[in-house]
Amino acid sequence: MVVEPLVNFGLLIVSLAVLILIADHLIDHSVKLAALFGVSEAVIGLTVLSYGTSMPEFAVSSIASIQVHDQLSVSNIIGSNIYNIAMVLGLVAVLAPFSWRDDLRRDGLFMTASTFALVLFAFRGGISSLIGVAMAITLAGYTYYVIRSCKGAHADQGLVKSQNESPWKEIGWCALLLAGVLVAGSATVHFAVQTARSAGVSEWLIGATIVAAGTSLPETVVSVISAKKGQMGMSLGNLVGSNYFNILWILGFAAALGPLSLSIEEIWGDLVFLCMLTVLFFIVLVRKSIGNYEGVAYLGIYTLYLLYLLKILPF
Repeated sequence: MVVEPLVNFGLLIVSLAVLILIADHLIDHSVKLAALFGVSEAVIGLTVLSYGTSMPEFAVSSIASIQVHDQLSVSNIIGSNIYNIAMVLGLVAVLAPFSWRDDLRRDGLFMTASTFALVLFAFRGGISSLIGVAMAITLAGYTYYVIRSCKGAHADQGLVKSQNESPWKEIGWCALLLAGVLVAGSATVHFAVQTARSAGVSEWLIGATIVAAGTSLPETVVSVISAKKGQMGMSLGNLVGSNYFNILWILGFAAALGPLSLSIEEIWGDLVFLCMLTVLFFIVLVRKSIGNYEGVAYLGIYTLYLLYLLKILPF
């Protein structure tokens, strides 16, 4: 019986190593893509990377909506957004405190507005199909605006455009590597779950921790590696873009498939954590810097959130 957990753990390590390797190459090709299209690394993070790495959340929430599991659909998004800020940003700051040049205040404000819109929908009791369609259209419009407004505005960031390189080649590489990130991420989540089950951990605890964090694994790896490679705008853009994509597109699409019902009484605690972290993240984006102590604080907040999920805390 001891062999099975060890085998699963070994496969978990292998899949995680493959995920990190693929993500490393994805960052390199994304930087080339930014140079070829004359946009900043932050814009690539806000669009290509953030939307692509949110595909696990998209799959989970869409399937949950079709099967009329509204709370699962919404809790997946809330949990992922909390993880993106508290765990991923906290981890990046602890590993390497940094500052950056990209101005992400506008995008941070859009992320904050999207988050508080979700709170409003919760107080209204849910998201109708019509509102869901409007949310998806809003994101499409904002994405178009971001690309148009930022194109060519960051030529001074050291991104050298080669006349011999084809943008379609880099698009192909990014698409292929992004698919690899998602496949490797899914494999990592699978083997993590199998390791936990074979070790005798309850499935409820797995869902509240490993699976919730697992759907954000692509964001985690991409953001951490981007930061370690000095691509700070790409790292933060990935987190900001993922959070508003999760709310506007994923929940919007899920609601378009079938109206989502929300109970503010059941999710108020999660929303409090999400709103608090979103506001703190926006302040960091305005300041354009984050230190070790802030990273530790974010990780501490995520620990409190886990204790809340496990009903260990009294509130």
